[in-house]
Amino acid sequence: MAEQKPVHGGKSEGETRRIVVGLDTNFMGREVVALAARVAASINAGLAGIFVEDENLLALPALPFVREITMTGTIANIDESAMLRAIQAQAQIAQRILERTAREANVSCTFNVARGRKLTLLAERSSASDTLIIRAHEASAHEVSRAVRTATRDAHADVLLAGRGVAVSRSFESKSTALRLPATVSPGFMASSERPLIGVDEGSSIGEACVGFAETLAERLGAPFRRLFARGFAAADLASAARKAGAGLIVISAEALGNDEDAARLSVAAGCPVLLLGGEGGGYFDRDRPA
Repeated sequence: MAEQKPVHGGKSEGETRRIVVGLDTNFMGREVVALAARVAASINAGLAGIFVEDENLLALPALPFVREITMTGTIANIDESAMLRAIQAQAQIAQRILERTAREANVSCTFNVARGRKLTLLAERSSASDTLIIRAHEASAHEVSRAVRTATRDAHADVLLAGRGVAVSRSFESKSTALRLPATVSPGFMASSERPLIGVDEGSSIGEACVGFAETLAERLGAPFRRLFARGFAAADLASAARKAGAGLIVISAEALGNDEDAARLSVAAGCPVLLLGGEGGGYFDRDRPA
């Protein structure tokens, strides 16, 4: 049964905007939680952790051919109760990490336990007031893409994607070299320097609103902001430009990416998190996006 535990009252109880982090028994994403808390603090949102008990894992003991091999080489049936207790212990560890991170960031925090498949569950439960944190390598490209599509296009939620090896906790740390780029750039001449936040403008009204949001977010995070004109450019071009710029975060409208797998590929190839805006009217900063 799911449980919800308010942890820290950084905002009023009427808050609806949430940064949602999915947790499970493979939880290794402390730096992702740290980034989520920082974004939550920057946009006056709450931090929500959902620990997902993997339904496939819990179904293993019922299979007649599944056995457990102990460290001593003993072969035995899997103890379903022991497995559930181990999962619950992992949930408690994840909860403590989430609570501590929320307190340090001075944001409100809730923790829930649910059962299912993590990405599917997060996407199906998302709403237009949510931003989901997803690591692009935690499932197959198809499953990640399906979750992103469900969240951004069906629920109009936003998704923050981070690829394998992306040091998200250091995404906005400045390098020693001064940034020598104009405020508006194109993929052809973005040079590596510090960690700017990149707002992608693909030439539409939604892209314009995306850039406006990205500029405000950069100001809240204390990061340099750069506008990237990318009309007609493929995801590979965006990734190349972001890498050359040493981008700390890419902000782009989900509608700007044509292929469902472009988002995951962009995050992995760019070497930094990608924030996909899927909402049409959600207010991070009391500002509406165009319908």
